[in-house]
Amino acid sequence: MARQHLAIFLKSGAEKILRGEKQVEIRLSQSRIPPYGVICKGDEIYLKDAGGLVTGKVIVENVLFYDSLTPEMIGNIRREYAEVSRLNDDFWQFKAQARYASIIFLKTPRQFLTPFAFHKNDRRGWLVFEENLRLL
Repeated sequence: MARQHLAIFLKSGAEKILRGEKQVEIRLSQSRIPPYGVICKGDEIYLKDAGGLVTGKVIVENVLFYDSLTPEMIGNIRREYAEVSRLNDDFWQFKAQARYASIIFLKTPRQFLTPFAFHKNDRRGWLVFEENLRLL
């Protein structure tokens, strides 16, 4: 059964996905936190910029997971996906010591005519919903 996710983006990442400029989302972390290991092909990702509204959604076309990352592996990921992920140098420097990677291939971006608010009280950048959100 497909899950629904809410991804929080910095610096207009959601907008880049909705415009088709960003076809791959990369999440790097020090620990096994979502979306690592919990996102699957066919899942829906609702898109929200930090402090903003939920502006659209996208479908997961495929996903790759890596663990025990080394700086060399992170460099390889960067070279392979730099253009389609649209991530800047600051991101790669900040995540240089990551141990886990989720590489999420995106398709069918859909911008909502009426964006909506979703309030949360923590700093998590990714939420997973086991039950249908029934937002639309």
